[in-house]
Amino acid sequence: MISYKRNRLIFWILGIHFLAIFPSCLQKNESTISSENLLYLKDKYSIETLNYFYETVFHEDDSKEKFDIVTKRDSDLTVAISGDPTEEEIGYVKRAISEINDFNLPIKLSLADTGESASMKIFFGDLKEVHAFLKLDSVSISNNDVDRHFGMGISTVYDGVIEEDEVGIYFAEKDLASSTRYKVVLEEIVQSLGVIGDSYNYPSSLFFQNYNPAKSLTPLDIDVLSLLYEPAIPANYTRESFEKNFADELYVVNSHRKIQNVLEKYPQTSYDDVEKCFTNGVLLKHPKETNIYLYGDTQKKDSLIIEDAILALNEISPNINLKLTESPAIEPDHGIVLVFRQLNHQKAPIHGKNEAIAGISCMFQKLIKNKIVLSFNATEHAQELRQRSIVDAIYYGLVPIAQEPSRTNELFKAKGSGIEFAPRYASLLKLIYSNEFIDGLKLSDFTEIKMSMGK
Repeated sequence: MISYKRNRLIFWILGIHFLAIFPSCLQKNESTISSENLLYLKDKYSIETLNYFYETVFHEDDSKEKFDIVTKRDSDLTVAISGDPTEEEIGYVKRAISEINDFNLPIKLSLADTGESASMKIFFGDLKEVHAFLKLDSVSISNNDVDRHFGMGISTVYDGVIEEDEVGIYFAEKDLASSTRYKVVLEEIVQSLGVIGDSYNYPSSLFFQNYNPAKSLTPLDIDVLSLLYEPAIPANYTRESFEKNFADELYVVNSHRKIQNVLEKYPQTSYDDVEKCFTNGVLLKHPKETNIYLYGDTQKKDSLIIEDAILALNEISPNINLKLTESPAIEPDHGIVLVFRQLNHQKAPIHGKNEAIAGISCMFQKLIKNKIVLSFNATEHAQELRQRSIVDAIYYGLVPIAQEPSRTNELFKAKGSGIEFAPRYASLLKLIYSNEFIDGLKLSDFTEIKMSMGK
């Protein structure tokens, strides 16, 4: 049995991109989509794309409110580079322009000739110079970490049409990786086209809010950008209209009814168990892609049991994609981080501590990191319990339900060469990781749904 301390929840606000939009006037008449075009869009784009579009197009980072309209370009744009750019930095911009043009959007990007007026200006410099270019105050400067790259764009929008962009980029001297620097440039240019928000949902996505050097422009990202630039999606198209037109596809719309429908498919799952999964009255789940990192005094058998757990958990829900990943020198700020310690003087065979970290600066709150420290003493009993404690740690990192001391051996059992989770725990995980159980769902709302079902 592991003796866990009470989880400590930390809200972590972090990002390398922030896009502020200043509409030059109030919106005109609302733009609409014809029924024919609506059927075309629903047939062409997946439900996953439509939900990711909603999350990244109708929300600005750090904003408490959703954004009301679609903003996009309606013509080709030229990009001017200023400041003190190196040849390498100019190369990043050229490469990003080429990559975006390969998507065959209705608009094309090009590098401005000397003296030519440009609709997008990208400035490279140190942090103070970038803030001066963007006309930010001194408070903003003090809030930035000089050891991390910084990118920010400011757009001028008229009736949903982006007319001008100013982008400032600062590269930290401690991170010289060209791949990481290029992604900063690419993200700023792509987001200045109208995909204004970040997300915690996909760590591999270019729009992932937290730092991940492995992120890139994924097929899902490209689909979101392509959907934005569909001729059927007009500039100034309102969020309210999008919610109405895609009500069946968006999990956040009519969520009470959708949750009730999915609950009816899980009659064997205890509602009390579900309620225990809420943290401070809010449901927080890991992203659909979650990396597992190992640190400390690991043993060869640790990786083997973790792979077995990953295989079993990934089979339970299509929304769980766990992956054992090579651990970087600097501990990542996302995923499940397992730290192993050998403490021979420790009285208990095994002791566990779980620190949960949530992100709140995107549209949907997310559980973005669990740091779980497992310490073992030198007894044989500790070795006997080691593998079970590792599987327990991963499961309870995903499902924040308290482990019951009287039911410590109920979570899973060995099956052939792998493991199988008990129906109670497998069903609970599959239910709360269903799309209908939206991130940030309030316990009060779930209680209301439960009461409406007579439970």
